Amino acid sequence: MTPHPLLLPSLLFPLLFSLFLCLPAASQKTAACPWAAWKSGFQGQPRAQAACLLRPVYRYARIGQTVALPAFLDRHVGEKVTVDRNQLRAYLAQRQINESELGGALDAPLSRASGRLVSPVARYFVLHDTSYPNFLLNPIPAAIDTRDWDFNDFALRNPARGAGPKGHVYVNRLGESVTVHGFDIANFASKLEKDKPSLTGLFLHVELVQPRKSDPAGGRGNDGLAPEPGFTPAQYERLALLYIAASVRKGHWLIPAFHAVLDTGYANGHDDPQNFSVAAWSESITQLIDIMQQPGSPSLAE
Repeated sequence: MTPHPLLLPSLLFPLLFSLFLCLPAASQKTAACPWAAWKSGFQGQPRAQAACLLRPVYRYARIGQTVALPAFLDRHVGEKVTVDRNQLRAYLAQRQINESELGGALDAPLSRASGRLVSPVARYFVLHDTSYPNFLLNPIPAAIDTRDWDFNDFALRNPARGAGPKGHVYVNRLGESVTVHGFDIANFASKLEKDKPSLTGLFLHVELVQPRKSDPAGGRGNDGLAPEPGFTPAQYERLALLYIAASVRKGHWLIPAFHAVLDTGYANGHDDPQNFSVAAWSESITQLIDIMQQPGSPSLAE
């Protein structure tokens, strides 16, 4: 039976509308790692999530393929932490490091999503770089890894001042850290959390001081080029200590993630951290734990 011409619009509209819903949004890329709303986290077991969320980050927010995790992370992400607070505190006391430099007191709970007691506790440890300052077409100074560079001096360049940073802890290139928001505070620093505010609190954010300069092949004022190597051994060591401290507070090893990978599903995504060595960071974690758990170290049993 041929439909009446006047009925054609009413018959075609639902079909066209359903086809429209099936088309991908032109302005938005597919997320690098699938989100599972029912579990307030990414899909897969913790180590599989970490492998996806630590995909290499390249210039202009390009994300590489999933690669194998280095030894420590592959064995421990999501597992129960065996370092106890006494061992960690003994290490901090020996090196005169205050808990306040590491996201807050070790006895304090971590943040919760949406700030409700029934909400899940923080699960992700997100790595950023500051991408600042941008030297544009000038060379990056040779002194960036020394005390002479102003941006390593938190007394002069304290990120707690000014417009208000979003990260929890900042680590300079000398391996020193300053807490801006304690790990007990639900504080967003990604497009994912901005888009889904109820997730704020699931992510702990650490900013690594790293300058940039412009890529001559890029647009005016871009910050496409980072130093190589991207970070110093001292930064990896302090980042390892922050990860241990946060995970001790959690009771399980947190799931690490790169900022850029977290935000790949959004327009104008980020490209940090650049030139980050997951292997070097993982090795730093292993070395610190070996020191903390040497025979004679204090334990909760004492």
